[in-house]
Amino acid sequence: MKLEITSVVGYVRISSESQKDNTSVAEQKKRIYAYCTSQDWKLKGIYVDEAKSGSKTDERIEYAKMLAFAQDTSNEIDAIVVFKSDRIHRHLKNLLIMIEDDLQPYDIAFISVSENFDTSTPQGMLTLQMLGSFAEFERNLINERTRSGRVVTAKAGKYAGGQVPYGYELVDGNFVINELKARIVREMFQIYSEGKSYGFIAKYINSLIKQSGDDPGSPEANKNWSRTSICYILSNASYTGLLSYDGKKEKNKIQVKASFPPIISKQLFNKVQAIREQKRKTSV
Repeated sequence: MKLEITSVVGYVRISSESQKDNTSVAEQKKRIYAYCTSQDWKLKGIYVDEAKSGSKTDERIEYAKMLAFAQDTSNEIDAIVVFKSDRIHRHLKNLLIMIEDDLQPYDIAFISVSENFDTSTPQGMLTLQMLGSFAEFERNLINERTRSGRVVTAKAGKYAGGQVPYGYELVDGNFVINELKARIVREMFQIYSEGKSYGFIAKYINSLIKQSGDDPGSPEANKNWSRTSICYILSNASYTGLLSYDGKKEKNKIQVKASFPPIISKQLFNKVQAIREQKRKTSV
């Protein structure tokens, strides 16, 4: 069943490039006026954004005014009319969001003159649903490609995203040792290998940082190590040059020899893990 349309508003946008393809302000207005006249609709105004990007709605003042006017129920607007859908949104995803979030809750239809697209009709809604399905498929395809790219990068031993381990910095996509932080990491592993507890190490490292005389406003000077944060450091195999990657979506638990330098030896890391496991067993 077609929704009844009596009053509409028009929207026109041009960018610096659009002058080349016969979509000037005058041409768009002309087509909107003609279409509304043919449908016997009352056109209550046309909002115009000139030389504005189609992807940045926050920079389009008239776009915001148009939506506010249309959503005001006292104005009794039944539809928004454009010459072509990319005049209001260049990307399909943004167009669908606008229709679903800004128009449908107010029973406002979206109509594109040149594309014969009208969401007030069952055919138009079917087209919208099909477009939504294609958009979802495209998003899933892009996500899959992105995930595959991250996996390939991780398997190559390179940074593929996630938190950079304490003691390293990311420079041009590569891990570089931060010597100040790396010294703290080495201290933690060495002290624990000598039989000290997490709590002891936390107190020692915190006092060491205070004695170093760092700028009080620096992140290091204000960092307060806890038993939990010490435990996290001591369980991280990255410090041996072994890259671990377990993407939130992929859940692939990749662990390969990385292309970044180790901070501690594998022997020290293994010794610490053995002590941690022994303490865990004796505490049960």
